[in-house]
Amino acid sequence: MGTVDAMIAAAEADVGYKEGPGNDTKHGRWYGMPNEPWCDMAVSKWAADSGNADVVGKFAYCPEHVNWFRARGQWIGKNAPARRGDVVFYSWDGGPLADHVGLVVGDSDPGDDIETIEGNTSSGSSGSQGNGDGCYRRTRSRAYVLGFGRPAYAGSGPSRSRVTIGGLSYGYGAHGDHVTRVGRALVARGFGSHYTEGPGPDWSDADTASYAAFQRSLGYRGADADGIPGPDSLTALLGEIPGSNTTEDDDMPISIGEYNGTEHQLPRDQWVTVDVKGVDLVKNASAYNATVYLTLYAPAGATVQGRWYHQRKDGSRWDGPIVERLMTTGSSFVDFTHQGSISDGETARFEVTYGSVPNGDSRPAAITAARVRGVYWKADQ
Repeated sequence: MGTVDAMIAAAEADVGYKEGPGNDTKHGRWYGMPNEPWCDMAVSKWAADSGNADVVGKFAYCPEHVNWFRARGQWIGKNAPARRGDVVFYSWDGGPLADHVGLVVGDSDPGDDIETIEGNTSSGSSGSQGNGDGCYRRTRSRAYVLGFGRPAYAGSGPSRSRVTIGGLSYGYGAHGDHVTRVGRALVARGFGSHYTEGPGPDWSDADTASYAAFQRSLGYRGADADGIPGPDSLTALLGEIPGSNTTEDDDMPISIGEYNGTEHQLPRDQWVTVDVKGVDLVKNASAYNATVYLTLYAPAGATVQGRWYHQRKDGSRWDGPIVERLMTTGSSFVDFTHQGSISDGETARFEVTYGSVPNGDSRPAAITAARVRGVYWKADQ
C-alpha cells in the first residue's frame, strides 16, 4: 500500500500537463476511455502510479466514486477539516451529485478554502472548472465542495471512518450497547490485546485495532482490514447483524455505468432508441439522474436531437423534453441529461434523431460509441 506523500507526488508530477485535441490524455488512454472528461481518471491514475489503487479506487465517473467512499465508511462532510490526501468532490450547482474531483494537498480547518491539484480543469476562474484543458494547482471555496473521500493510506493511523449497518453505527465515535457487544466478542475470540480497559459502549482506537486483527484472521488484507466492520465480517463475529433489517444505506443511490462501442447508423429524420447493453437504461427505480454520452459522426452543421422517455408496460410512453445539439466537426461528443421520478413498472430509455443539414447532405450519421452514467434509487419491492 502506498502513502499519502506518494499520492501527492504523483499528482504534482502532472501539474502543467495539458490535454490534446478532443480531450485526448494519457489518463484516458490508461483508463481505456480516451477522449472523455478525465478529472476522476487522473485521480485514479495518480493512485495507481503511487501504489494507492486499493485505497483510492479506479473510477471515471465522480458519483460512482462518491458512492464507493460512502460504502466504505470513508465519506467526510464538506464542513469537516480537510486533510492532505483527501479526494475532494465538487458540485458546482449545489446539487447532490458530484461534477468534478481533485486531490487535497494541504490541511485546512472547517470553512477555510482548500488547496488542491486537479485534472481536467482550468488554471483560473475564466475557463471551465470541471472540463478544462489541463492539470493545475487550485484554491477552492468550500461553497462548491460536496464532500471528501478519505482513503486509508499506509501510515495514516487508525481509521476514523464510521459505517451504519442494520441501523447501528460502528467505527470511531459510535456509541451504544452494540459497541460493547462487539468488543466483548473480540475479546472472547482472542483479539483483545489492544484494550487497556473495557471494552465499553464508546468505539475507540482499541476497538478499531482489535477488529482489524479479527479481519486479518478472516483473510482480509490492506484497506479491507482497516478495523471498520462490514456486514460479512460482523456476521462472522456475532452470528448476525444486530438491529433492524433497514439501514441508512437503503437510501443510497445505485450507480449506473454501461458502455457500447459498436457503431450504429443513424438515418436522417428517424428516431432511434439507443442501445447501451440493452435499451432499458434505468429499470426497477423510483427516481434517477442519468446522462447519455454519444460519440457521433455527422456532417458539420447538422443538428442532433435527443430525448429521454419512459416506456410503460401497456406499450404507452411518457416523452421528456427534446434537447438539440449542433455538430461542430465531423466527429462530435454530445451528452443528454435527465433527472426525475419514474413510476412502478416503467423503464427509462433514450432516443436520438439527426437532420437539418445546411448543405443538404443526406448521408446517414453514425453513433460510434454510447455510454450511460448516473445513479438511481431503487423502487420499493
